[in-house]
Amino acid sequence: MKKVIAITLSVLLIFSLLPMAAFAKAPTEEIEAKVFALRDYLYGEKTNFTADEGYDLYLYLITGGDPTNFKDGYIQSVKDAFEQGKMDTADKVAILANNLMWMGEDDKEFTLNDNSKINLTEKMESLGTNVTSPYNYYFVLTRAESEDYINQVKEALESGYTKGSGYDYYGFGTDNTANFGAIETSFLFNDELIADSTEVVESAKTDKGYYYLSDYGTDANGNSTASALYFYALNRDEEKADAAYKLLIDNFAKEDGGFAYAIDGTSDVFASRDALKALAMYLWVDFSDDEPEQEEEITTDDAVEQTEGAKQSTPATGDSLAAVCVAGSAVLALGVTLAIRKKEEK
Repeated sequence: MKKVIAITLSVLLIFSLLPMAAFAKAPTEEIEAKVFALRDYLYGEKTNFTADEGYDLYLYLITGGDPTNFKDGYIQSVKDAFEQGKMDTADKVAILANNLMWMGEDDKEFTLNDNSKINLTEKMESLGTNVTSPYNYYFVLTRAESEDYINQVKEALESGYTKGSGYDYYGFGTDNTANFGAIETSFLFNDELIADSTEVVESAKTDKGYYYLSDYGTDANGNSTASALYFYALNRDEEKADAAYKLLIDNFAKEDGGFAYAIDGTSDVFASRDALKALAMYLWVDFSDDEPEQEEEITTDDAVEQTEGAKQSTPATGDSLAAVCVAGSAVLALGVTLAIRKKEEK
């Protein structure tokens, strides 16, 4: 039990325990600069975020973006979406709750256009395992409170996995398997499937990056390479994460701050979004082997308290990721607590 807790704290709460430092082989300042440039490439000219753009707003917020000019418009758009019956999947509600937390708003109770209120966790869980993408089970699990519901989501997630082939989402592919492995790692689910995911993803590695699926050719692409980095960063596999980072930067980073899909291509929105998520995680994660001694399991109340403290210290204009990293670790801890408890009971 002690080891599981120590590993969890090391992965999820490192930034509440340690100052900002160069955890990866690449200097922190180098990674930060790429994160900020990439955020500006994607969202520098944005004037608003709608309910349909909740994931993009999430990426903007977790990389230190200032929500001041976007908050009211986004919240009104979400209210309208509820009224129109468009907030109809568990992940849409989960991403909303995460965004509200990042913006310093009430992330539990949401007021609709008619001034009635809904509990976002209850609403999310009432939608079962219905999601727009299985990648978004990550967001659902960060908000889940019921152990029964966590088990339902875990079962739904793992039902798409085939050992030796990876995760099937409109076909098998490196991106799918890497994101599956990242979720399994985040919530300490199945070590055997995490190991298998690693083997499948590594089988798609070339000297220029990672390719999607051999059926479509073996040319490396930015999306798959970024997905591999995201997985290995979360899995605290420093050697593989460092290698994936170098491949991503050397072969897909562009002068305008974006990232390309093809090695000789121009900046691509989808590759850039995958790269932003991966680089933020690569920056956050502590790859040290030291595990803090911790005898007691972190509680949901503890995680909430850390999240609230992080919200208060997050800069309004984010050209520093220190406070953002504190908040990110607290968000993960809040969602993972019940999953850890369930794992330890087995």
